[in-house]
Amino acid sequence: LDWLPPASLDGIDLLYPDPWPKKKHWKRRFVGPVNLDRFARVLKPSGRFRFASDIDTYVNWTLLHCRVHGAFTWQARDAADWHRPYDAWPGTRYEAKALREGRQPAYLTFVRT
Repeated sequence: LDWLPPASLDGIDLLYPDPWPKKKHWKRRFVGPVNLDRFARVLKPSGRFRFASDIDTYVNWTLLHCRVHGAFTWQARDAADWHRPYDAWPGTRYEAKALREGRQPAYLTFVRT
């Protein structure tokens, strides 16, 4: 991301990143202030950052970090919106595994402000 020119991307999709489930490892999660700064720099105005995971703590983590960061606005339209895949969702093997094991995926879309 550091090599990309500013405002050069229409969107970034982060699908089922490693959740680092142990609390002592949360600092290793991909979504955090440093990478959100990078995303904000390379996304065009109104560019989108889409995130998908079946790990509740990582979904909450992402929502909180994006809200605190301030460069991203969550685009949920209704209470069930974040449980529906976005248009042209490619599906992943991790999503299929989560569904098989009874976990509910979350699909978050943020817009660069």
